[in-house]
Amino acid sequence: MNLELRQVAEGLYATSRAAMQVEVADVVVFDMDGVLMDVRHSYPVVISKAVDSFLRERGFSGDATAVTPDETAYFKAAGGFNSDWALAQGAALIYLVKAELAGSRQIDGLRNLAPDLATAARAAGQYGGGLLGLETALSHLIDFQDFERVKADWDRRRLTRLAQEFYAGDKAEAIFGVSNETVAGQGLMVSERPLIDRQALLQAPLRYGLYTGRNRGEVATALELAGLNGVFDEAALVTATNNIFKPSPEGLFRIQRQLRPKLLIYAGDNLDDWQTAARYEAERGLDDPPCLFCGVLGGSPGSLGYSLFQERGVDLMAHSVRALLSWVSERKQRITTA
Repeated sequence: MNLELRQVAEGLYATSRAAMQVEVADVVVFDMDGVLMDVRHSYPVVISKAVDSFLRERGFSGDATAVTPDETAYFKAAGGFNSDWALAQGAALIYLVKAELAGSRQIDGLRNLAPDLATAARAAGQYGGGLLGLETALSHLIDFQDFERVKADWDRRRLTRLAQEFYAGDKAEAIFGVSNETVAGQGLMVSERPLIDRQALLQAPLRYGLYTGRNRGEVATALELAGLNGVFDEAALVTATNNIFKPSPEGLFRIQRQLRPKLLIYAGDNLDDWQTAARYEAERGLDDPPCLFCGVLGGSPGSLGYSLFQERGVDLMAHSVRALLSWVSERKQRITTA
């Protein structure tokens, strides 16, 4: 059977197997960022600002930006950086290591010192991705004692705190339980925009779940902003507040136990989302429903998304959630009218 993606509708690609199976799909589980919400002007900018602020607190200087919002895509493509707080921590660590190697804390010069951010992110991916992979990759560039000194200056909690303040602003206490001591006024979360509307979700013959790295407060804020309150059953929301994190498939198992689908689709925009669905398929029992993965383009990996999903052999690939829902609805309608 041909398992290569082919265009089956406007903005939608599917393997032959997925095109056959999707007719019985009755639940779609979404990632949030880059799938339901356009976060291009929130989280990537938050990461950039948090890293710059942290480095300057550590005595770094210069006019250059340490990591631009566009450069965060390198880490999303590497895998293991589903948490934007972890991504900020990783980018800061790269600069701390570079500063130790160069004997300088001048950001403009350090940007041009190897490894650049793209190379460091790829190296992290080769060592398993995420902060652990990045630490392993960077440890080969520096003496053990020097690396330990760098890590002592690597205040991950401070980086997380800065990122949360830049994101939530004066709502940081309500959303994250921290006061906005450094960032005043509105947070960058107000720049987010929905990628799908309530009517498009409700008119499709489907039920929905959400598996995201956001905490419950972040989710509630986004759903209110997007006008999607009440679309998701509370029991089908899996967030960081549940202490379940991708790429663990437990979030998908929890949702399918609640909704009891015949077949579910997990729609995500990055490598961690794909790994989540792949692990679910590898670990599910005979009585568990199958799961198709749909890679949604235009999310956190940016222009790297298309090749990223092609290389992983995804079941479905869509330019938008609307394209996915429209195609699934049409396929299901074909069955009911046959």
